[in-house]
Amino acid sequence: MIRIRCFQSDDFKRVVEIAEEGKLNQDPMIYLELSKLFPDGFFVAEDRGVIVAFVISIMMLDGGGRIFAVAVSKSHRRRKIGISILNHALEAFRRKRVPYVQLEVRVDNFAAQKIYEKLGFEKEGIIPAYYSDGTDAILMKKNLSGSFQPHTSGMYV
Repeated sequence: MIRIRCFQSDDFKRVVEIAEEGKLNQDPMIYLELSKLFPDGFFVAEDRGVIVAFVISIMMLDGGGRIFAVAVSKSHRRRKIGISILNHALEAFRRKRVPYVQLEVRVDNFAAQKIYEKLGFEKEGIIPAYYSDGTDAILMKKNLSGSFQPHTSGMYV
């Protein structure tokens, strides 16, 4: 059974392993920094006590939200865990009445694009050479205005 909860510092090593599996190519120390700056936007998914996914969502200066990073361990992909943890982050934004959420995705990551579209994200444009290897990113955005719905699952944000 999958359980989603807030990140704790003891989770760091496993989060880094999942990020490396997912080839996120980010400095892992930024995860610790973001966990301090946005503690209510960093979630992990556990399967029988083992962390199998994470999402880091942050607030932008203009009041919008951003999915900074999301990854699922290879052993747990294609089980809709990514969708579940992203929905958890989106709900946290809704509870804060954030008007929109954006993210970047590699132009060649068709599986992720499909998931984001399923969640209601729309393509906004291309960011040339966004990734360290020179690959372009697609900027995607989801409007949350008017979509606030209280949730009673015990999630506290």
